[in-house]
Amino acid sequence: MAFWAPFRGADPVVTWHFDPGLDPEAGARLLRRGLRSLGTAKMIHDISLPPGLSPEVDRRVEHEALVGAGFRMEVERLLLEWRAGTDLPDDPGRLRYRPARELSEAEVLDLIARIAQGSLDYDTRLELSTVGPEREAKAMYDDLINRRGKPDWFVVGYAGDVPVGLVAPDDHSIAYIGVIPSHRGQGYVDDLLAHGTRTLAEAGIARIVAATDVANTPTAAAFTRAGYSEVSRLFRYYWRAP
Repeated sequence: MAFWAPFRGADPVVTWHFDPGLDPEAGARLLRRGLRSLGTAKMIHDISLPPGLSPEVDRRVEHEALVGAGFRMEVERLLLEWRAGTDLPDDPGRLRYRPARELSEAEVLDLIARIAQGSLDYDTRLELSTVGPEREAKAMYDDLINRRGKPDWFVVGYAGDVPVGLVAPDDHSIAYIGVIPSHRGQGYVDDLLAHGTRTLAEAGIARIVAATDVANTPTAAAFTRAGYSEVSRLFRYYWRAP
């Protein structure tokens, strides 16, 4: 069993590797012991399966071990990919881009907080309801600014002099994309996603991955338009300290 933190010095937030063996009770004890040793308040575990399968049936031991350790499956996500050889999405040229590192932290935090308003993303909504917009934005900023992509890959998109959204590719994925509420419905998500995808493809990344909630149909549709296809479903489990 191993846990993953988004950057050096951050608290672990995801179970990176967990093999319960054949006994779900032993797996649950292992998880509980690991969580106690970390002293963390929350942990996420994803089970990835081809479309049409379910963890309760197709990963029964892992599912039962997670439930036995206090995890609960709360959201189903799409894992998407773009592969070299697929047509690159067109960038219509409506936006100009500035690296987020050229802006002050306060400016980027403000943009992230505004993008979170009305978000359909389960994690974002959960964090807004539990820790509030300021802490949610700060956690997102710290994660994105420390990603392994090149410093100028995480960008803010501007229509004229007005910021409309962000896209943050890391070294193999679209880690984050979002549009400010006042600019939604104008197709800017397509511009941002085209820019992020082309950034990685032109850097020689042959497989670009992304994930979004099944219920977040507008974002899923944007990825489909950009040439991404579904490769699996992620069943996301959450554990929270009593």
